[in-house]
Amino acid sequence: MSRNQNSISRRQFIRAGTCGAMSIGPLVNTIAQLSLVNSAAADTSDPAYDPSDYKALVCIFLSGGCDANNILIPRGSNPYAGVYSADRASVAIANGIVHSTYNPSGADLTIPITVPGQSPFGLHPSLVNMASMFSANEAAFITNVGTLAEPTTQSAYGSAKLPKQLFSHSDQVTEWMSSIADQPYTSGWGARVADLYNDTWNEFSQTSMLITAAGSNRFQGGGQNSQYAVSSTGAISLAGFGTNYADALNGNGSYKTTATGNRFKAFERIMQYSQAHIIEEGYNEVIRSARRNEGLINEAMAVETALGINFNSIFASYGATGGIADELKAVARLIAGRSCLGNNRQIFFVQMGGYDNHASINTSLPNLLSGLDKAVGAFNAAMKAIDLKDSDFSYDKVTTFQASDFNRTWTPNKTNVASAGTDHAWGTHTFVFGGAVNGGNFYGTYPELGIGSTSDVPSGARGRWIPTTSVDQLSAKLANWFGVPIGSSQMETIFPNLYRFDSPFDSGTNLGFL
Repeated sequence: MSRNQNSISRRQFIRAGTCGAMSIGPLVNTIAQLSLVNSAAADTSDPAYDPSDYKALVCIFLSGGCDANNILIPRGSNPYAGVYSADRASVAIANGIVHSTYNPSGADLTIPITVPGQSPFGLHPSLVNMASMFSANEAAFITNVGTLAEPTTQSAYGSAKLPKQLFSHSDQVTEWMSSIADQPYTSGWGARVADLYNDTWNEFSQTSMLITAAGSNRFQGGGQNSQYAVSSTGAISLAGFGTNYADALNGNGSYKTTATGNRFKAFERIMQYSQAHIIEEGYNEVIRSARRNEGLINEAMAVETALGINFNSIFASYGATGGIADELKAVARLIAGRSCLGNNRQIFFVQMGGYDNHASINTSLPNLLSGLDKAVGAFNAAMKAIDLKDSDFSYDKVTTFQASDFNRTWTPNKTNVASAGTDHAWGTHTFVFGGAVNGGNFYGTYPELGIGSTSDVPSGARGRWIPTTSVDQLSAKLANWFGVPIGSSQMETIFPNLYRFDSPFDSGTNLGFL
């Protein structure tokens, strides 16, 4: 039955006017592709598809092992403030405690934050936006999180089952992304969520629910649902024809009368032929699917214009450019254009490198955290802009969480401020933000700071905190918010080691950040 065109909703208008608009550049160049994408747009305008029933998880991975000991800083009258100043020494941020060599004036450069029930803390001076978000109850920190094969204490360290290749970059990255610390990698927990729920949650899906703006990754890898890679400006086009086919296509989408244009024209025509050989046809279908996804992804990214949002302007206002900022901008555009993709649940991945600071941490970490902070502040503002402009979206529909290989040693490896760095450690502090987050607080258990403390790995480890919250517990909380039921067989499948730890859903674990 045809729709009443006199009572079209704003949702239908955006969907029909943007998701089906093929005049926005060289996205589709054959009748077959046009038919496929128009069909897809029609599917997502089905009245049964409801874009307001939407949630997204966004993973920000800081590769190299971010020194979280310089993110959450005890300051002033905090009992740990003096320990921090004395032990961190050449890599310490001035926190109001006199150090005869590194802070003789007793200056305090931290950004003070108020944490309920805690002594004074400050954030790294580069985290201006994060501090504002924390104070506005939009962001929270989960303290002393890390990979664990089973609950581990200092006294039982010698006999406990430990994560495989503890303190190794590649292994710890994999274990954070898989949440399984004692088995060889088979899949990421994001991929396992997609395998179990994609068909249920994303009935009208036109592309993968796993989207990466940072290339292939293990968080979304290993499952039946492939991760789909995008760039900051749209889908990643086929190689050999110029950026977004600029060498092969004119602005109106027609083929250029050049060798490259003719080659692309021939390629697309061949792509549409049905092949008798199963392998040849399989290859053709992969290419057809890639081209279909290109059109959908680029159309989704164009929805910001229909909504009256300018993400370039938002990110520029925060000084957020390049790298992680561009990746989060791409995610923001796809969330705004979710109706074009037809997914009610999406999992995104972005990544920022450079945190393996064995040297010159006093120069490198402030710049890294500044870039991260600007990107996070802009992305948070972008989610609020979508909330303001799109009646089917609300700020509490997107939760962003941060992960990294591991923390870094409490004590530095040199006394020279210019060259000092910190080395591989274990338990770290992570942040989460979004409208669903119970912000303005610390969750988990903050470690006892100091060399040889009860939190420290024994035998001269220089301050490698033994995690008190496992990656499994943290991730299960995120998955439950996303829609995986507590105590379900699906939760057990996604996190097979979760049963070894105290339930993250009990109040005693202090993980009520969502």
